[in-house]
Amino acid sequence: MKTRILHPFLSLSIAALFILLLGATAMAGPTSLPQTTSNTPPIADFTIDPPQGVVGTIFFFNAMPSSDNEDSDAWLVANFDFDGDGIWDATGLNPTNPPNRYIYNTPGDYQIKLEIIDTGGLTATKTKTLHVGDVGNNTPPTARCQATPAQGPPGTVFTFSAANSFDAQDPTSVLKMKWDKWGGFDFRGQTWQPATQPVTFTYNSLGIHEVDLILLDSGYLMDDTSCQVEIMPPGGNTPPTASLVITPTTGTITTTFTFDASGSFDKEDDLSRMEVGFDWTNDGVIDLRDNASSGPWTKVFDDVWGDITVRMRIVDSGGLSDETTRTIHVSTPYYLYLPSFRQGGAP
Repeated sequence: MKTRILHPFLSLSIAALFILLLGATAMAGPTSLPQTTSNTPPIADFTIDPPQGVVGTIFFFNAMPSSDNEDSDAWLVANFDFDGDGIWDATGLNPTNPPNRYIYNTPGDYQIKLEIIDTGGLTATKTKTLHVGDVGNNTPPTARCQATPAQGPPGTVFTFSAANSFDAQDPTSVLKMKWDKWGGFDFRGQTWQPATQPVTFTYNSLGIHEVDLILLDSGYLMDDTSCQVEIMPPGGNTPPTASLVITPTTGTITTTFTFDASGSFDKEDDLSRMEVGFDWTNDGVIDLRDNASSGPWTKVFDDVWGDITVRMRIVDSGGLSDETTRTIHVSTPYYLYLPSFRQGGAP
């Protein structure tokens, strides 16, 4: 085999080219890495509803207008100082949650301060002035809520009215109101409407839905109430079926008995939507109430023995119920000896 030998001039040219490449790399510096976006401070902002009021007014402070370039609103933290004393009155709030409520006991001008903190620890603040007047001789209104119809299948149009509300100083036509369809006392996105104006809501999920109403008079005093509607299956609600298993069925006053209601069922509701109640000695009094899906439950019968009948009641979201009973035997771990006496004198 022949060995190929490079020409001396070609070897020098390759070496020179290699040195030139090294020099060019050194002049260019190290390879640049992708730059991450730097964090920027959030923007703090809030609304006050109503924008003015008196002693006794329920003010709603909503930090939802706050924002951040890097974080969504759900990741921001909000702190409020409602009276301008430099102490945070509400901390660790989330701007997406329902607005924070506050009532002032003394008239005056208050400096409301909001602090917003992003996930990078950067902060921003916003301060607004709120005027709180003297309530004078005004008295709060009385809120009344009526729902028509009271129940119906999914898609039913329910009409809610506050027309029966009243106030000692104002006619009902002057009163203003807001509704919360979902019962969370969250009235964001609504404007104050005449109390004589009804609203309509529809629901698709089965069960009882609570609707909140807040009422405002011309002197900025308020009252609130709620009413309920029930969404039933198209064929109507049917009662549940109660099932109870007790383990063990016999024991002593130190035995821990387990009560399992998981076999109960309902055509319209699962266990998480039903309530279970236990009457431990079947005396007509429900001793324990809980969500039906929270079991199993345990109990020690340490103050009663013999044959004990336990009654269980289960109630669905529509208020229909069913009951069942099971009997267990509880004995003492020792024998009771009672003294005996002979008739007619000493033994």
